Amino acid sequence: MVGQRLVVVDGMSQYLKHPVDIYQGTVVLPFKFKEQVLDSLFKERYPERKITLPLTRIKRIVVDAGHGGKDPGTIGKRGLREKDVNLDIAKRLSKLLRADGVDVVMTRSSDNFISLERRVDIANNSKADLFISIHSNANRVRSLNGLEVYYISPNVSDSKRALYCAQNAALNLDKSYFAFSPSLNLKATLWDMIHTSNRAESVRLARNVCSAIDNNLNTKVLGIKGAPFYVLKGAQMPAVLIETGFLSNFQEERMMKNTYYRQQIAESIEQGILKYARDLTLLEAARQ
Repeated sequence: MVGQRLVVVDGMSQYLKHPVDIYQGTVVLPFKFKEQVLDSLFKERYPERKITLPLTRIKRIVVDAGHGGKDPGTIGKRGLREKDVNLDIAKRLSKLLRADGVDVVMTRSSDNFISLERRVDIANNSKADLFISIHSNANRVRSLNGLEVYYISPNVSDSKRALYCAQNAALNLDKSYFAFSPSLNLKATLWDMIHTSNRAESVRLARNVCSAIDNNLNTKVLGIKGAPFYVLKGAQMPAVLIETGFLSNFQEERMMKNTYYRQQIAESIEQGILKYARDLTLLEAARQ
């Protein structure tokens, strides 16, 4: 209807960022109507040609689907389980990244339980460039909704993490004397610098993901926040944890059941990663 943002497709409501309007006597639709509605109905008949930029620095990404197996995560009022939503979005994101030529490592690709320690080990042993953890949110205040992205909290001590890494992890610094130095203090100093840099990069990645979601989806973006999540503390590369929505919210749980909406989330996350990778490449080129 003219002046309305609400669209109903197959009984499912969606909201456009801009309403249907009248221009020079003709009813006009916002471009997002094509992306959100028409493309989902006719994507097989009219496939889009995807153009992406090469990820010169980002070669491997770990995609972590939160919870799984005996750990269902949060469960919505309609019975939607977080572990299922997380895995579906993680698989979709992995498929998109692989199509871009990225080597993707998934902490789990089926409904099985993986401990937090094991998830961190998988990430660190893979020598990945980025770590992306997919989750769904919940809150006692059921009106709360939206998406948020977390990075490792500044309150987490980099020096303590650095000392642990110096004692237990290898420095992957090619052609560097420091990687083989017997000095624990020197290794701890280098790890401290790495963690500090990774936190800054995690913030940049989180901002790019939030920006892409805000541009592509009609969902509230709650922004980026610091948190001491175990997988973020243990990751030895830039890492973010994405809470894709609140299953405790009735409307958002309904949206999360929609596979097309999950695909939109995955595509938006991927676009945020691409933007981060492009900016990183341009920044490094400017420094040379």
